[in-house]
Amino acid sequence: MRDMTDAASTRMIHFVLALAAMLGFAMPAPAQAPSGRPFHELVDLRPLDSVAVFTEGRLKSFGSFANTQMQFVTGPRRVAGQPSDFTYLDLMFRPKAYEGAALLYVKNKQVRARISDAVLRADLSRGEEMAAFGSSGLVSEAALMLPGVGAELRAMEADLIRTAKEMDSLKGALSVKDPAFLLSSLRVIPPGDGSPDRPWASIGDVMLLGADPSTLPEQARERPQAPLPGIDEARQRAVAANWRAMVSAWNKGDAEGVNAAVRSLAAGLPALVPSAYPSTERLSWEGWYFRNGNLSRTWLLYLVSTVLLLLALVYRWPWSMKAGMVTFGIALGMQTFAVMLRWYISGRWPNSNMFEAVTTAAWMGTFAAFVAELFLRRTAMRGLLALGGSVASMVALMAAYLLPVQLNPNISNMMPVLHDLWLYIHTNVIIFSYALIFMAAVTAMAYLAWRALGNGPAHARVGGAGAAIEMAAGDASAASGAAGAPNAPARASLGETLDGVTMLLTEVSFVMLWAGIVMGAIWADHSWGRPWGWDPKEVFALNTFVIFALLIHVRWKVRDKGLWTAVLAVAGAAVMLFNWIVINFVIAGLHSYA
Repeated sequence: MRDMTDAASTRMIHFVLALAAMLGFAMPAPAQAPSGRPFHELVDLRPLDSVAVFTEGRLKSFGSFANTQMQFVTGPRRVAGQPSDFTYLDLMFRPKAYEGAALLYVKNKQVRARISDAVLRADLSRGEEMAAFGSSGLVSEAALMLPGVGAELRAMEADLIRTAKEMDSLKGALSVKDPAFLLSSLRVIPPGDGSPDRPWASIGDVMLLGADPSTLPEQARERPQAPLPGIDEARQRAVAANWRAMVSAWNKGDAEGVNAAVRSLAAGLPALVPSAYPSTERLSWEGWYFRNGNLSRTWLLYLVSTVLLLLALVYRWPWSMKAGMVTFGIALGMQTFAVMLRWYISGRWPNSNMFEAVTTAAWMGTFAAFVAELFLRRTAMRGLLALGGSVASMVALMAAYLLPVQLNPNISNMMPVLHDLWLYIHTNVIIFSYALIFMAAVTAMAYLAWRALGNGPAHARVGGAGAAIEMAAGDASAASGAAGAPNAPARASLGETLDGVTMLLTEVSFVMLWAGIVMGAIWADHSWGRPWGWDPKEVFALNTFVIFALLIHVRWKVRDKGLWTAVLAVAGAAVMLFNWIVINFVIAGLHSYA
């Protein structure tokens, strides 16, 4: 979180908020329209998606910025079903409406339990509230202020290993939800000289320009705001007037007035310094992307595709295969659009945080499956690579949809050490291999299920790539009527086909994983001054490679090649997932998020 402005500026912001009350802006409970619809459903903040906010050294759309800020406060939850951009402004304009409201998100369930126990010891009547807190993770500031709760919070803050991180997050949430912080963070005024290196000014720096002095308290009359240098004063005053009109209408519950002021602000802010403003089209797309949940709901299409392709595998229904492949193609098209859109709005290839690594890796593997299906569409392997890709993308996007705290979708700047050519090569090769490893586990588990149903040992007679060529040759011979010829390749059984697909994915992922580890060592030597440091993620990437090296050697020696290949493919995927999940979030290291 960013530091707040200096103490004098903070006092001024608090004074401005008090000014709103002096001007007659009441702070009631959420307004209701005559139709009974809540106020947030009547307010249309979408035009503000074309407004840029300077934050953390980059420009975001207002909607994306508000989503990031509210995640510090409410985590992945919504307050009363309100969009994050509405809650951001409502907390700023009407903080008293949220007194006693459960706003502060606590992620750790053990920390929730300790807070609940302390609250109930102080006030038994809060049982229902604490029950809701246990499930949602949202607690009110009022509950934290009860006698005895503060001592428990301080005890957890002192536990640097287990709970201090949660207490830091809680303190951060209290700071971010403060109206003064929200106002000072809303940096929407570009520098007058258009310099890309200078920070933008807050809306609070111009909001009183043109206000009637007679309505202002004595302190504001003595120290009136001056126009920002280098920007047309008339335009600054127009923006200030529109801002005050929005605040006034908001506090009166006048949705039409708010919407009119929002549209004026969305038109006026980019016109302040046009040369410094980013593309409003890019900003609008960024807002659209976050309003539509990062398109992570595409996992539902992949679920349908998975079911249809499984039916085709088990019952050999041609219509199910066709429907599954069509659904797979539609889902991949939507996922490709999401990845390309994120690339466009972030200005970099999306692979710099956990959300991007997981979703981009799944897209890579699924796209590779789609390309492979074009070449294998007339073989017995048809649909199996698509099945693996569907399951991989379904799991990745489902995780992104259901775990927005662990897989934070917000777009952030890339750390300076990551601005390296080897990052793009090493990271993309590694995450691509991980996607293929997961897909190999899908077909391996299908093989194990096939064996569990009573089928005997079966394996591809040659390696994965060779099996694909052999099956293609066999199908071509059958199509030409030569299937009965003495040297014609025989059609593969389902067990052979599943084993062949598993080996095909394993061979490619094995080579890519080894190349990725070597290139990672080169990058580490370039960035950190050593090629290998026994960091936990380095170790478990090597462990994954060792398992697949073992798989290849075991396949040469054992008789039941298909069974051992499937078992080791699943084991390799388990180690890979351990590397991505436990190492990233539990064990601290240079590569982790713990």
